[in-house]
Parts: sequence; C-alpha cells; structure tokens
Amino acid sequence: MMLLSDIYLWLAYSRVSTRKINKLLDNIPPAELWNSFADGGRYALDDGTMSKLKRTRNVEFIERAKQYLETNHIGYVTRVDPLFPTGLAQSEVDPPFALFYKGDPNLLRTDCLAVVGTRNASQYGKYVTDKFVEELSERFTIVSGLATGIDGFAHRAALKSGGKTIAVLGSGLFNVSPASNIGLFDEICRTGLVFSEYPPDVHGTVYSFPQRNRLVSGISKGVLVVEAATKSGALITAGCAAEQGRDVFAVPGDIDKQRSVGTNNLIKQGAVAVTDGRDIMSYYGATSEKKKHNTVELNFDEEGILHILEGGEHSFDSLAESSGLSVPELNAVLSSLMIYGLIHERSKNMYSVTLR
Repeated sequence: MMLLSDIYLWLAYSRVSTRKINKLLDNIPPAELWNSFADGGRYALDDGTMSKLKRTRNVEFIERAKQYLETNHIGYVTRVDPLFPTGLAQSEVDPPFALFYKGDPNLLRTDCLAVVGTRNASQYGKYVTDKFVEELSERFTIVSGLATGIDGFAHRAALKSGGKTIAVLGSGLFNVSPASNIGLFDEICRTGLVFSEYPPDVHGTVYSFPQRNRLVSGISKGVLVVEAATKSGALITAGCAAEQGRDVFAVPGDIDKQRSVGTNNLIKQGAVAVTDGRDIMSYYGATSEKKKHNTVELNFDEEGILHILEGGEHSFDSLAESSGLSVPELNAVLSSLMIYGLIHERSKNMYSVTLR
C-alpha cells in the first residue's frame, strides 16, 4: 500500500495544475485516485491530464525523486506532514500537494507577516520597507516572493535586523528568478527558509509567479503592501489575502506617484492604513521588545545638521549652503547621522529626520 505522503509527492510531480487536481480530490480520496490507475483510470479526465498522471504514477519514479531530493539537500513536506502549514491547508488557498524547501522548515509554524510591493521600487519605498521590517521582525517571520524591488528589500531588511525570513518561489529551487537575487537566495537558505510548490527543476512561467502569491499570503497572518502601481503583482497577493481571510495593510503614498495608486486604492477598499510597524504590532496586540538606543553624543557639526533637518526635508545642496560645510565635511556628517539612525535619505540627495 502506498503511503499517503508518496501519493501527494506523485501529484506534485505530475505537472497537472493544482486547481484541477484539488477539484478531483473534492470527490475522490488520494489513495483511491492512485489505485484507480490499476484499472486503467476510472475517472473522467482529459487525455492530457491522464497522460501526465500516468507518467509519474510509478513507485520507482517516486523513490528516485525522493533520492534525488535527498542527494541535493532539498527537503519536502506534504499535506499529511505535521509541519505542513495549517494556513495552506484551507480550501481558499487551493492547497499545494507538497512544499520543496531549503533551510529551516520550523519557520512554517511561526507567526508570519508578508511584505510585498512593486518591482520598480523608489528609494522612499526601500526606506519604508527597511523601517517597517526592522520593527516587525522582532515579532514576525517576514515573508515575501524574492522578486526585485520591495520583495528583495524586505528579505534583506529582515536578515540585517537579525530576524527570520521566508522566500516563496514561483519556480523550482534550481531555477531562481531573478538571477540577480541568487546571492540573497543562498543567504536565506542558510539562515531562513526558501520553498516552492514546484519540483526543483521546474522553470517559472507567467502562470506560476502569480500562483505563488496565494502561498505568500496563505502562510501569513496579514499582508503589508508598501508600494504598488495599478497592475502590480502585490495587488494579486493582497487580493489572495482578502479571499483567504487574512489582514491587508497598506502604506499611504504620494497621490501624484504611479507607484502609490495601488496602495491608496487598497486603503479606499478597506485595507488598514499604516505608517510604521508599531501600527501593525498594535493591531495584533503585540508590543515592541526592542531596547531604546543608547543616547548618541553628537559633535557640533552633527548637531547643526540635525537641527536644520528637524525643520523639514532638505537637499544636499541646501544643507551645504545652510551649514557652510564643505562637500567632504557634509558627506561625513550625513554618513554619521544615518549610521546613528537619526536621519535617512528619503530620495536621491534628499534628507529627512527619522521618526521614532
């Protein structure tokens, strides 16, 4: 008799769409579906689906697949494994049959919060992501999709702050996309978790990446959207979250910026508007445990620049003119104040006081 976990592994390798098989499993137990092929397959399936299921419906194939995963240090959990996230088991998620992973699978059982946004992120979007994630990673495992832009910023911010992060791929583990994030992928594999519902050799497609978004929201308590245009993939994730009964948070943005249209529309539609991580922590009844920074002792020039910025945002040239500092001197002062976390570069050569 086949183990149920092996049957789910068979379905994961079949390349038949998850939705199609889940509809079938609504009426047929997995073991019965497996056994039906001994009689030639009793259920009404199109030829393409039958062919794909038959191709991998083989005990030797499954054993080879398991050995291949072990050889390549790839773990997997199926729906019957205790570590399979309860959030991914609900019907609204369209549950995957298996998750293939590298890293620490125990993170699947932690409280997770997704942070997503546009691939074409602004410098301000990066600042906001860093600020939120630094605060949120005290309490939550940060989840995102390893894409360029806000996704990558969220993962890096979590790692930088000493928190944990989970990356959900829209391809197999051997086909990381974009290639520019392979270094980030490797770091998350070492210190966090990367997983996919697709076997390792599968390439991403225009279908698989949007499909991945339902898993990003599915394992999370809520989804924070930082920046998103009208057709951003982040809005797909927010839509999945709403369908799954997850919370949706959005950072309000400049009404004249295309990158803010999606987030501002989410707020109009009922998403919770937030301006820092503490808003989300408070929403869940959590409190920050971060210790207050030690008082920083500033020199005369640093005090002067900070005083100027406390009156509002200034450009580099404006600060140079107001302070009388040379370019090298001002660069040194600004670098020190940013290291102390007292100011940030809101956009290129524009500086503001960091709110705390």
